[in-house]
Amino acid sequence: MEQRGNFGRLGFWLLALLWLPAGILATAVARFGAGTGPETESASWITMAMMSLQSLIFVAPCGLPLALACRWLWRLGYGRAAWASGIGLGAVTVAASLVAGLLGPIGILAYALVLSAPVWIAAWWLARRRPRA
Repeated sequence: MEQRGNFGRLGFWLLALLWLPAGILATAVARFGAGTGPETESASWITMAMMSLQSLIFVAPCGLPLALACRWLWRLGYGRAAWASGIGLGAVTVAASLVAGLLGPIGILAYALVLSAPVWIAAWWLARRRPRA
């Protein structure tokens, strides 16, 4: 059982750190295409992929506020609400990060904080209403 708990914690942190960069990368690929064609050299594609991965490293911590808020909801016993709000607001955050990307990682962080605020407020409200044992 202890191994399952460690795997669950590791899985949470991997998902919490990688959901926003993966969403941004998937949006970029869907928008601009993979760029595989006769006019694209493989060396330039590899260089472009490495440069984008380096810039996405700075975006990874920006997804933590929403992930931690959903984790709080999950621990309060609202698993479906946690998943629904995480997926819904996650999609909105990825879409908003395209606009916020013009301001850099600080802009993406500001958008992510503002868009995760409803989940934090709901979790706080639900935690206060919970009867204490």
